[in-house]
Amino acid sequence: AKGETARSSQSQRASLFDELFPEEKEGLHPTTNRPEHDELHVPRLPLSDIDHLDPYPASSGGLKGPSKKRAEAAAQGAPKQWDPAVLVLNRASKSLVDADFRRIAPKGRHIGEWTGPGDILKVIPGRDTSTFQQTNSYFLLFPNPAYARTYQNYITKLHRMSQEHTPTSLHSPLPPPPGTIIEGEDIHTLLQDYALCPPSQRINIHSTFSPFGVTFRRLIEYQGYPQLTEPIDNTGRAVLFWVEGHYPTTNAVKAAIDQDGRERGLLWGSTVGRRYVEKVELSSPSPEDLEHREDFEPVTQRRSSRRWIVKLGDENEARRFVRTWHRRPFPLLSDQVRGEKPPVVNAEFLW
Repeated sequence: AKGETARSSQSQRASLFDELFPEEKEGLHPTTNRPEHDELHVPRLPLSDIDHLDPYPASSGGLKGPSKKRAEAAAQGAPKQWDPAVLVLNRASKSLVDADFRRIAPKGRHIGEWTGPGDILKVIPGRDTSTFQQTNSYFLLFPNPAYARTYQNYITKLHRMSQEHTPTSLHSPLPPPPGTIIEGEDIHTLLQDYALCPPSQRINIHSTFSPFGVTFRRLIEYQGYPQLTEPIDNTGRAVLFWVEGHYPTTNAVKAAIDQDGRERGLLWGSTVGRRYVEKVELSSPSPEDLEHREDFEPVTQRRSSRRWIVKLGDENEARRFVRTWHRRPFPLLSDQVRGEKPPVVNAEFLW
C-alpha cells in the first residue's frame, strides 16, 4: 500500500510539472547540448586610436570644404565650452578653506552626491600683491558663465535661508530639527555646512565675465598667482614666511630653517631640492586690485617687507612647518645686541 501511494504521488508531481510546463513535455523548445568549455571564437578587429580618426573620410561622401571645417570646430568646442567666469567673494573670513566652498555646491538633480552645474573649477584666496599676505577676498573660477550664475544664485539662496532659520536671541524660534526639508534643502545640514558668511551680515558676492582686466587674466592664465603656481604648482604644499621687525637675506632664512631641521633630525623640504626657499617678487597693487579690495591701507602706512615661499613635500609637512615656525622668535643674529627682543617669524599656509 505504501508503494502504491508513493507511485501515485510521483505521478501527481509529474503531471503537475506537465501542467505547468506543457512546452517542455511536447518538446516545443528543444535544447542543444554544448560541450563544456566550448568557447565561441570571435575574430578581433584592430582598432586605431580614436584621436587620429578622421570623422569625415574622403571615401564616405561626408562633408567637405568649409562645411566640414565648421562641423569639426563645433564638435571640438561643444563639450569643452571654455568661457571662464569669476565670482568674487568679499568681506569673508580668512579662515575659510577649499572644502567650505565645494561642499555647498549645487548637487545633482537625481543623485545628491553628484555635483551639477555650478561646480567650481578652482578657489583662489585673494592676496595683497605688495606683501603676498591673504586678504578677506576669494576668487572662484568657473569654466563658463552659466556655472558661475548657478553657484551665485544658489549661495544667495543658502545665505537667505540661514538668516531666516538661525536663532539670534532668546526669543528666536528653535532651530529646525534634523531632516527638516525647506525649499528642497535639509535646513539642519545647511546651517551646519554653510560658513561663507555669518547670517548676521550681508553676503558680498558678485560675478565677472570676459573681457577681463589684467588681474583676472593672470589669475585665469596661471590658475592662481604665478609666484605660487609657476613653474610648478605648489598650491597646498607651500608656506609664506616673513619676519617682523627684521629683513634677513634669503641665505639667512635658509640657514635658520636648515639648522632647525638638523636639530629635529629631519630636514625641511628634503624631497623638493636645494632651492626650496625662494624670495617672493612683490609689486604695488594695481587699480583693479584696489577695486576688489576693502581692507587696503594707504601706501604711506605700508612698510617695505620681504617675503619668502618655503616649498615642502606635501600638505602635511607644510602644516607641520606652520605649527613649528609661526610666532616663533627668529634665531639670534651675530650683530644683535644681547637682551634685545628678537624678531618674530610669521608662517602662513598657502592653498
